[in-house]
Amino acid sequence: MISYSEGLAKILSFSKNHTFESIPLKLSDGRILAEEIRADRDYPPFNRSAMDGFAISSSEFSENKIYHYNRELPAGSNFLLEKGEEAIRIMTGAPVPLGLDVVIKIEDSLLSEDDRGNKQVSFSLKNVRPWQNIARKGEDLHKGDSILFPGHTLGTSEISILASLGKNLVSVVTLPKIQIISTGNEIVPIDRTPLDWQIRDSNSYTISSILSKYKIVPESVKNIPDEESLLTEAISKGLESDILILSGGVSMGSMDLVPSVLQKLGVELVFHKVGIKPGKPIWFGKRGNTIVFGMPGNPFSVQICSRIFLEPFLRASMGQKQIPAMRLPILGARNKKGSLTEFFPVRLETKDKTYLSAVSFNGSGDIRAGLSSNGLAVHPADSEQIQDGDWIEFLPW
Repeated sequence: MISYSEGLAKILSFSKNHTFESIPLKLSDGRILAEEIRADRDYPPFNRSAMDGFAISSSEFSENKIYHYNRELPAGSNFLLEKGEEAIRIMTGAPVPLGLDVVIKIEDSLLSEDDRGNKQVSFSLKNVRPWQNIARKGEDLHKGDSILFPGHTLGTSEISILASLGKNLVSVVTLPKIQIISTGNEIVPIDRTPLDWQIRDSNSYTISSILSKYKIVPESVKNIPDEESLLTEAISKGLESDILILSGGVSMGSMDLVPSVLQKLGVELVFHKVGIKPGKPIWFGKRGNTIVFGMPGNPFSVQICSRIFLEPFLRASMGQKQIPAMRLPILGARNKKGSLTEFFPVRLETKDKTYLSAVSFNGSGDIRAGLSSNGLAVHPADSEQIQDGDWIEFLPW
């Protein structure tokens, strides 16, 4: 039986870069960027007024000076200064004309008229500095500056800047085709009332929830009983996808038929069982371009295997960095027997610092196990006891 780190390394060694596709920007939320994004021009593209007020020249400013003006410049317009023109009224977002380098906000401006009814303004300031209240051309970005890189998840901020850059279409990683099969005679769809000895299919929903973080919608989700012919038919169909994810049927019971069916269908076994708890019976293999995850059947085992094996594989395949593990102190001691690496649910508690607090649960079949937790803590294989205050590894959900 291989260790957790060995199992993860083997899984990641089979990750492959998916192809790219070009999609409309408006449909790109949550997708993984597949191209480097550079500024198409300077930003701001012009010296932009940051205030409603008056634009003047700093070199011509003096306290109590009266400026005559007769033109206003709103955003979306532009003009050049006329001969002898010293001040213009300007709106936020408008380009500051060449020759002017200060915008004095309207709150500091005293508007009046001379004897002929001409508009004039003076300012309640003792001094000004060049480029006051002006966003200078290129101060945010210069043309050609790198902004985003492949592997970046597109969200609100990214979509906003891509729109500013005029990216109507954006290149993203093509989503893998995934099929999910929940196996077991005891499994029934969630819209059916189970008999006393049956349970509802939560595993496919757990897996689908992980996939949804990456905007992946499974091609199909099936519940298949422990019957070899039905499993063979469903798995054969599932092997037409990029990734086939099964749950249940991978332990050592007489009805755990998944490993034998997979191997009869030509799926190459990479490993079966990893030294972890929960989740030890996980099966992993490959046929052609199809990757196969055979997860244990207990709900919390599926949740853990999805977090520590499936999700890293998806991220690697889509060119993303892995979610970094953190190290935080734990509240209370914890003991374990045996040589397995144990994963247990924890929640964050902040006192003088942020701690991990173990969430009580009754094993991998406990449907409440992950509730109220912020992620998983890791009890290393070679440590029988974790002491109160020890700093341990934490994997956020």
